[in-house]
Amino acid sequence: MTSTSTIKKFTIVFGFICSLLALVLIAFGIYVLSSYRVNEVGSLAAYAYICLGVATILVSLLGFVGAARESVCCTVTFITFLWILLICQIAITFLLVKGEQTVASHLSNNLDVAWEEELNSPGAMSLYETWLGCCGRASPHDYIVNDRMPPMTCFKNGDNTKSENLIGTGCRIMFENYWLSLLRAFNIIACVMIGLELLVSVISCCLCNSIRNDHRRSYY
Repeated sequence: MTSTSTIKKFTIVFGFICSLLALVLIAFGIYVLSSYRVNEVGSLAAYAYICLGVATILVSLLGFVGAARESVCCTVTFITFLWILLICQIAITFLLVKGEQTVASHLSNNLDVAWEEELNSPGAMSLYETWLGCCGRASPHDYIVNDRMPPMTCFKNGDNTKSENLIGTGCRIMFENYWLSLLRAFNIIACVMIGLELLVSVISCCLCNSIRNDHRRSYY
């Protein structure tokens, strides 16, 4: 039969891993809010990741206290709050996964702003074109219809001496794909965190039962 101390260690270790994943989600949400001008949809998604992380850390602290003190009352309270949290997290994560494409599209609106700036001040798109390996908003044709030649950043290795070096992919789709890949990665992290929390809830139930048994034995 597994001892209380062993179960306690498992509870603390898995709780710590959940807290680390929660910090990753918080960091991503802050990155989105602080690095880009986001609209309402983008802000809601960012705050959703932050809320997922903050709630997990707060509830995990209660779990750490219950495990460390071997308190039945504190552990039961932790399990109760954890299950309430899990229900909310599953609902939020489901919405985030279902709305990946929509959120990615809204977060990519920053590129449209950069394109408008490019039309008034050449060079505003250079960062995106160099970073993403793309050209124009939708294609190099965007420059041509505005009576401009594609800049050096639209050519592979900056070599505009050969027409085949012209990059044909627009930056809007590339930037949207960038966000989509990020959102999918962090949604997977959220799902893994939820799975670990389910495991922690089961282990915590075992811990609670083990503590009760230890208390009963102490009476004899």
